[in-house]
Amino acid sequence: MSEIEEFSVSTNGDRWFLDMSGGEAVVLHVGNESSGGHETRTPLADFLREKAGKPEHAALLQVLGQSRDEVEHQLSEKVAETSSHKTAMEYMRLGGRRLAKVDDNIVTSLTWEDEPEEAAAFWQAQVEPLDEKT
Repeated sequence: MSEIEEFSVSTNGDRWFLDMSGGEAVVLHVGNESSGGHETRTPLADFLREKAGKPEHAALLQVLGQSRDEVEHQLSEKVAETSSHKTAMEYMRLGGRRLAKVDDNIVTSLTWEDEPEEAAAFWQAQVEPLDEKT
């Protein structure tokens, strides 16, 4: 692997690179030209936590040669889990594909593909009943 490797390109032209040149693994995101091509750098562990379930997350796991479970185990050793995080990780472990979206304190969930029955049942029993604060 070279020190900077592209691992994902979105349909709108955003690009993600794994940058190992500075001694610490960092994900470089380059926005598309129409958004000004803004660049952001995120430590690898933060990126893997924040982008779980998104296509760029899956692409990075492929580049790293690790499964989601292996990465989650490594991250959980470094971060104290909240009850919300534990619920989300269990849902993902079951193969869940929904994403939560928070905009102006309004929470909605999005899904782009079918999910296993076990994950859907977990969502209905453990996530849907939660109040807005939780």
